[in-house]
Amino acid sequence: APQRSAMILSLAASLPSVVLVLPPTQLPPTHAGLRPVHSPRALVVAEATTTDASRYGIDPRLANPEAVAEAPEWSAGRVGDLKTTGELRAAVEAAAADGGFVCLKFWREGCAACASTAERFEQSAEANPHGRFFLVNYGRAKEMCRATGIRVVPAAHLYARGSLVAALPLGPSKWEAFAERLAAVAAETS
Repeated sequence: APQRSAMILSLAASLPSVVLVLPPTQLPPTHAGLRPVHSPRALVVAEATTTDASRYGIDPRLANPEAVAEAPEWSAGRVGDLKTTGELRAAVEAAAADGGFVCLKFWREGCAACASTAERFEQSAEANPHGRFFLVNYGRAKEMCRATGIRVVPAAHLYARGSLVAALPLGPSKWEAFAERLAAVAAETS
């Protein structure tokens, strides 16, 4: 098993981005290019940190596969609040069933860059009623945010067809790149 683990980690470190779920006994304490993100119920989730995407987090459902789906409050064209991985699971499942998508904005209170994109994020929700838009307040959703491994706010996660398809920055200087990716995901799911 240790040799197999070393081969998997070696392969993972050579890829631009990867998420591994391994028992703690198979993950060395330190390994160049990999870092532990969360360790629930004897699982360790590690991600390669060789791309910028790692700064903006991973799918928190990977770190908490037993999270019970709890439907968050949401209405088309509006931005809702998301606090738990269970709420995310329910939102992603509902969007996949409806042929829509989920867009999360991770933010924190007192963050000027987060506040500067608030109005545009709300306008994006209004312009894409088949998308489910949610705010994730880092201070109120700490467990979920820790599970993502997110290190920079504001950041966005886009989910389509039941999977995380993009984790990217959402500050004012990065808004156009986010808007282009959002438009592509919206077009693919409409």
